[in-house]
Amino acid sequence: MKDEKKLIIIKEIHFWKENHMLPDHYCDYLLTLYTQGEELPETAVGKTASKRLFASSLLVSLFFLLISLFVLYFTELSFPLQMTILAVFVVFLMTSAIYFSKKGFVLPLLYAVAAILFLIFTVEMHEKLLGNDQNTLYMLLFFHCLLWWAAGRKLRQVYFAISAWLGVILLIIFIVI
Repeated sequence: MKDEKKLIIIKEIHFWKENHMLPDHYCDYLLTLYTQGEELPETAVGKTASKRLFASSLLVSLFFLLISLFVLYFTELSFPLQMTILAVFVVFLMTSAIYFSKKGFVLPLLYAVAAILFLIFTVEMHEKLLGNDQNTLYMLLFFHCLLWWAAGRKLRQVYFAISAWLGVILLIIFIVI
């Protein structure tokens, strides 16, 4: 009974800390007091919330990716409307990713899907505006690789850096061949 009450209090303090209801150092002091200086336990609530957040980000990312591909390739919508929908999706995914990263949750899938949709958006715009000009397409793809490399360094996400280097290598191969 006493341990259950203590666990409830510890969960509540974690909640206060996550939602910035008290300063972090107050919450750390209270957690140290209630855990009697032992290792701070990861609460079951925190783990489940993190798993739920990851699962929901996966579903949201896949939803936006599939809807975008459906809107682009399987509908008779006008080109400006397609690009507007795609741009809104990119902005929504990026703002969601930035919002959650400021809350302490890094959801790399949101960044990755936003990057893919932005790539599709720019390639479609290039095709519509410039046609089949391969030189400008190569420059555009190189620009995306540069963006991915910068994002990988800024966000400390290895998959962006790897994608950037693989993209540059593939671009070089296609230009040479």
